[in-house]
Amino acid sequence: MNRSQLIDEIANTTGLARKQAADAVEAFASTVGSQVKSGNKVTIYGFGSFVPTSHKARTGRNPRTGAPVKIPASKGIRFSPAAGLKSELNSKKSAAKKAAAKATAKAAARGATKAASKAAKSAKAAPAKATTKKAAVPAKKATAAKALKSAPAKATARKSTAGAAKKVAPARKSATTARAVATRATTARATTARSAKASKR
Repeated sequence: MNRSQLIDEIANTTGLARKQAADAVEAFASTVGSQVKSGNKVTIYGFGSFVPTSHKARTGRNPRTGAPVKIPASKGIRFSPAAGLKSELNSKKSAAKKAAAKATAKAAARGATKAASKAAKSAKAAPAKATTKKAAVPAKKATAAKALKSAPAKATARKSTAGAAKKVAPARKSATTARAVATRATTARATTARSAKASKR
């Protein structure tokens, strides 16, 4: 974890603004640094202690060449964790609990994601089915209306066909009668002509 990540974590945990969390981290680091530089030990209960250290000048060796090297005197900081923090770091139960908590959180997140995706799919499918049903009802009504409209038309067509047939029948009868009358008249004329010729002879 770097400085920026530490600031974000503190802001999320405490609810402070990120700038306020950054100022708090900066103030903590500068305060601990200045106190240790002055030779003071800084102890934070439950966390640990920052202890100033000093190293005298000594002679060391270059690891590559083995040549002697003079190391000047220096100061440093040593951090000593508190007993509670140390036991917590070395506790297997706490590590197992943290791992189990993380696994449970991941499983819950996966379950929530799956449930949300199923709900979204069902919500999308429901309007489509309702639309299909709504479209089917007007289609049935339209078919019934067409059937009602076509029924009178069919009845009218049948009546007109019957009427035309009735009109054609008398016309056919009158034509047949006219032909019979004409045939009779022709026959009568022929008979009259024959009788006239016979009387002259």
